Amino acid sequence: MHRLRSIVIVLVFAAATSPAAAAKCPPDSVAVGPSCVDKYEGSTWRIPAGQKALIGKLRKGKATLADLQKGGATQVCSIPLGNDTCSACTFGPGFPDNGNWSEPIYAASIPGVMPSTCITWFQAEQACRLAGKRLVTNQEWQAAAAGTPDPDDADDLATTCNTNTEQPSAVGARAACVSRWGTFDMVGNVWELVGDWGDLATGCTNWVAEYGGDMTCVGPNVGEVPGLVGPPASLALGAQPRDIFPLDPRHPGVLIRGGNFAAGARNGVFAIYGAVPPHNRSRSTGFRCAR
Repeated sequence: MHRLRSIVIVLVFAAATSPAAAAKCPPDSVAVGPSCVDKYEGSTWRIPAGQKALIGKLRKGKATLADLQKGGATQVCSIPLGNDTCSACTFGPGFPDNGNWSEPIYAASIPGVMPSTCITWFQAEQACRLAGKRLVTNQEWQAAAAGTPDPDDADDLATTCNTNTEQPSAVGARAACVSRWGTFDMVGNVWELVGDWGDLATGCTNWVAEYGGDMTCVGPNVGEVPGLVGPPASLALGAQPRDIFPLDPRHPGVLIRGGNFAAGARNGVFAIYGAVPPHNRSRSTGFRCAR
């Protein structure tokens, strides 16, 4: 009896500590503990309704760019290059800003395409769900970003994370911009929407040097980051910037992570910005899905 009890205890302990407890993930994502986080920043696709096999393949995380192109899919709202606003990008009346879609748009995690931006939180969440996923949570994002090398202002324009340019890179193109878990572009390139909401931030400061000095804007902090790319803290009073609705402190704020292609040393695995409402659209903000 004692021997049987010992065996049971050992088995329970092994089950709790075994690496097998990590998620078994589809090819478009990596296991980060029990979660499957997409390898790449999200791109959004309109897929012909009759392409049910392609839609099923996408939902299993197995669709490639060649599959999407062969099936007549078209990417929607890839970042408008050389355009300072989102006016040139629309998802169409069937997939409105509020996410109450009548025509599905699907999120994909595939390399070699530009990240889709100019998307509201509501649209990003629906695109992830239609692909059998959801927006990554803030906690999952922080875990998945661990170990991503941060070049600060020393972007080599080739392999390091895209942190000091005028345009984003195709997802996965910066080969050295990868985390310990295998997720790409979690520093720089485009800000990434996560699932979490909070109070709309009204000021920004930076993390202490121990945490890289990355941007943090998640509450009524003092001061403003000079040269901030995106809506600065002063817009909390309702000024009208390029890509954002007037801010009202009574609205919730969504969290965006990692920084973007032009934020330099303010990018990083601790960069977090909460001064945008969920209905915001910005050419420098995309998203990442998870399961």
